[in-house]
Amino acid sequence: MTNVWAYGASASGATGTGAPKGRGAKRGDAAEAFAANLAQKIATLDDELERLEKVREDIREIDTLRRDAEEHGSLPRAQEAPETLTHMLGDGSVLVTTTQDGKVVSQFRKKPHLVAVADPAAPKDALPSQRTKWVQKWSIMDML
Repeated sequence: MTNVWAYGASASGATGTGAPKGRGAKRGDAAEAFAANLAQKIATLDDELERLEKVREDIREIDTLRRDAEEHGSLPRAQEAPETLTHMLGDGSVLVTTTQDGKVVSQFRKKPHLVAVADPAAPKDALPSQRTKWVQKWSIMDML
């Protein structure tokens, strides 16, 4: 059965203006429960803020101690994992640089693979060696 009060009409077709009986008591109970819950939260808010402030101070103290230990060498710095950077250069070469802790560990350059192809811009009366040109042969493995 549908709630006729949700649609604003009673069972007889007349427009209703109020809530069904017994509903007001539930609203009052809910409002009282909400007010009691809110008052409890407000009462414990100061204690919670003090606890969080102590935690914040502890974190600051630990950070200060760690920073001092790192500066004086009693605590080793965490080493970063090696990072590999790949750059495609203008001539088709691939420059691979490996860094660790911000310092270059290794660097090498891989030249492109060149193949001879027919040059359509070459004159027809040119020698066979002059009618070819060298172009890069792309390989997906060169880019990895």
